[in-house]
Amino acid sequence: MNYDLRTLADRAELHDLLLHLGRALDEHRFEDLKDVLTPDATGTTRNGTGSGRDVLIAQIEAGNKDHTRLLHRLSSALIEVDGDTATIRASITALSGHADSLVPTSRRYGLARTKAVRTPDGWRISELNVEPVFVVEK
Repeated sequence: MNYDLRTLADRAELHDLLLHLGRALDEHRFEDLKDVLTPDATGTTRNGTGSGRDVLIAQIEAGNKDHTRLLHRLSSALIEVDGDTATIRASITALSGHADSLVPTSRRYGLARTKAVRTPDGWRISELNVEPVFVVEK
């Protein structure tokens, strides 16, 4: 692993990219995902596989919009930078619920396997694959 200043800065920016992804989901700010994903982003989520940023955003929104309470935690991130590309493996915990209760209706645990590319606007996710590991429904 290379720990020079540029790589450390890249890893910090990539970690923040994960945090922006989680915040956009938690706060129902799905349009903010345009600043997280590349225009040609692809991915697999619980709602299937999508190709293209707008398709992927619609797919992500469809899986989350019916819950007023969302909490996504991305942790244990392993970030590997190789020039202008990077891979990120992170554990993801997703809790979903409704405004009238503090008890989640769904708890999902999985792995986010992400690829990112350096763009003129900074790092962006080019591939987002969420693999379910455990699902607990109310």
